[in-house]
Amino acid sequence: MRIFYLIIILFLIVSCNNDQSNYSNQITADLISPKYPPIIEFKDLIFNFDTVALGSKVEHTFVFKNIGKTSLLINSVKAGCGCTVLKGWPKTPIKPGDSGEIPVVLTTSRAGFNKKYISILANTRPATNRLYLEGFVAGI
Repeated sequence: MRIFYLIIILFLIVSCNNDQSNYSNQITADLISPKYPPIIEFKDLIFNFDTVALGSKVEHTFVFKNIGKTSLLINSVKAGCGCTVLKGWPKTPIKPGDSGEIPVVLTTSRAGFNKKYISILANTRPATNRLYLEGFVAGI
């Protein structure tokens, strides 16, 4: 029984010390300029995909620009549901005046009007922005 407890304790120690996370892209207070926070401006906040067949995939790329005076860092992008897949986003700072893209794929699984969102957490004010995909899904 002692060996079992010893193995558990060793496992916990190793797993706590084995954190290989890269903290270089995390948003910290020193990256947010209180006077001039970055400003993220999207080409479109809502993508209307009109009418598609049930089960089809809708692909769209949200384009944005940093119109602020300091570098923009996107910490995370999360889908509001499992039917939306994120294809990535810029992991490095976006300098003032530069642009970036957030490509997404929505798999339609429910007939009728659909409106799905993705949330972007960045060093902007407000810190969270939402983008929407909406349209009508025609059932069979």
